[in-house]
Amino acid sequence: MSRSSFENYGKKAGLLENDTEISGRYKMQESAERNILFDVISKLNIVGNDTLLDIGCGIGNLLIPLSFVCKQVSGIDHVSCIERLNKRIKKIKNIECILGNFLDISMDRKFDKILCYSVLHYLTDEDEVIMFIHKALKLLKPGGIALFGDIPNTSLKQRFLNSKSGIEFSKKWARVIQGENQPKNSIKLNLVKDKALVQFNDDLVLKILRNTRAKGFDSSVLTQPPHLPFGYTREDILIKNPD
Repeated sequence: MSRSSFENYGKKAGLLENDTEISGRYKMQESAERNILFDVISKLNIVGNDTLLDIGCGIGNLLIPLSFVCKQVSGIDHVSCIERLNKRIKKIKNIECILGNFLDISMDRKFDKILCYSVLHYLTDEDEVIMFIHKALKLLKPGGIALFGDIPNTSLKQRFLNSKSGIEFSKKWARVIQGENQPKNSIKLNLVKDKALVQFNDDLVLKILRNTRAKGFDSSVLTQPPHLPFGYTREDILIKNPD
């Protein structure tokens, strides 16, 4: 994650009250956010004996419930996010919290499953995205699975917005967003506008597939169901490490 975006999420964790808003979504998406857990469990094929690493775990909206279905979970994020996460998990014994930006952390353990949800689009450029993914895949056990989820593909979004259903959705969405008053939160938090962020499109998604497959991994693009917060315009990349 870029340094500015990384610090922005730290500010949100330290100042906002609503857990969904801290995760970078709208308060009105609280119900839809709960659906992410079931989608992640299904796509990662999580079983009770799994060890899982959550890169960019935030304040634990996914990490905490995943701790109840995994043997051990580890989460990496900003110190402010981890401080808030620690307050939520006092009685949960199988959660490990790691402070810092994944780009700066060295790890030598291996995990059965790796989750990196709504993070890749906060990286600086395509080269950093590829480097980030391969750094994560080095931590994957043979037979393990990694999910890089909630990728905002601009090509996918444009196809949807050009469709009949997309046009109708956009009209309804605009009316709802007006009631969210989101700009006030951004001003109050004094977030830094990060102008140097990678833009995902079909070409970059396919580049990731080609690159990871060339390294011997099995990788594929998975759609998001429409009942997820941004399900119409985002998709996931699933990567498996062959046995």
